[in-house]
Amino acid sequence: MEFIACFILIVILIRVKTPVGITLVIASLALTLMEYGFSVRVIDPFWETLRGWRTWKMIITVTLVIILGDVLSRQGYLERMVNSLKSYISPNWVARIAPALIGLLPMPGGAMVSAPIVEELAKDSKSTPEAKTVTNYWWRHVWEPVWPLYQSVILAAAMFNVSVWQIAGICYPISLVCILAGTLTLKLPLPGRLGVNNGFWLFVKELVYSMWPVFFIVVSGIIFNLDLIISLLLLFVVLLVLKITNFKMIVSSFRKEFSFDILMIFIGGLSMMNIIEMGQAGPRTLAALQAWGVPIDLVVFVLPFLVGLITGLTPAFVGVGFPLVASAFALTGHVNSGIYLAYAGGLVGILTSPVHLCLVLTKKYFKAGFKGIYKHLVMPLLITVILVFVIKYIFFPN
Repeated sequence: MEFIACFILIVILIRVKTPVGITLVIASLALTLMEYGFSVRVIDPFWETLRGWRTWKMIITVTLVIILGDVLSRQGYLERMVNSLKSYISPNWVARIAPALIGLLPMPGGAMVSAPIVEELAKDSKSTPEAKTVTNYWWRHVWEPVWPLYQSVILAAAMFNVSVWQIAGICYPISLVCILAGTLTLKLPLPGRLGVNNGFWLFVKELVYSMWPVFFIVVSGIIFNLDLIISLLLLFVVLLVLKITNFKMIVSSFRKEFSFDILMIFIGGLSMMNIIEMGQAGPRTLAALQAWGVPIDLVVFVLPFLVGLITGLTPAFVGVGFPLVASAFALTGHVNSGIYLAYAGGLVGILTSPVHLCLVLTKKYFKAGFKGIYKHLVMPLLITVILVFVIKYIFFPN
């Protein structure tokens, strides 16, 4: 199957230390060649990617996110957030709650905003770079099946002509399972003692002060329905007006954090998404799974998983993966159970993907290695998959 071949190619290229962005571009080219052969159509998915506003919008958004995380860290906002949370919550729970709070911001590469928080918490501990990476990465994504600002939830709602809250009502067990799996398996060796408690209202004041940029983006998205890129640009205007940052610091943060590889990750990932959408690799994979007698529940789970795995993009597993298996949703017992299984498969796919931007960026930030990352990641992923199917057979029986 083409998807498996592409994933093997991605693993091999990463193993020989090929930059992730270049790896994705090569894998996309390989899938395009498998689809069209050596013809002029090979350039189609890349041309669609390069000329599309979606590509450049995502690149601009992730650039702003990366700069924002660095600016907030340099200006002491994240340290104040950590200290305020530590006055009432143990450091290990802060390492979970802080990325989860930042996870309310549906940003490409948003794990980079919470990464400095985890680093600040663990700076005096014996936490390995890999453990810090996975802790930050996992908790950053626990709200993805339910939070109405996430593009995947919005896409799924539009696809089935229902509200985002109905999608959240179907998929909330996935979030609960992710929270349970992370709690059971991911724990940093941090001290159990709390920080200095200066009173509840000071705690609230410090938390609100340190979190106001997050609240700004959430409120502008939910209440005023502003696009994320507009919210981020407005936030930078406010930061400049209040003299919290300046253009020199913004340029410095950009030079420090952005790289050519990030650009290639988007071009490669979106090109992969385009070729899957334009070609027949998906339908052929579906036909092969059915011909092999794979149970329909697994088919509905596996195809979005594979799309998420090889693209690392959240919109891909819904926008491309769902249409491939939507006709089989009712065969899982109910359309809702099909949505639930497909969403769970896609989420597990992007969390497993070595080309997921959040994983790539935080791996670089913590200077971690893929081998150690997957050693920590395998158990929460395994528990998540098992419990997803247990819940399916309890609440969505055939």
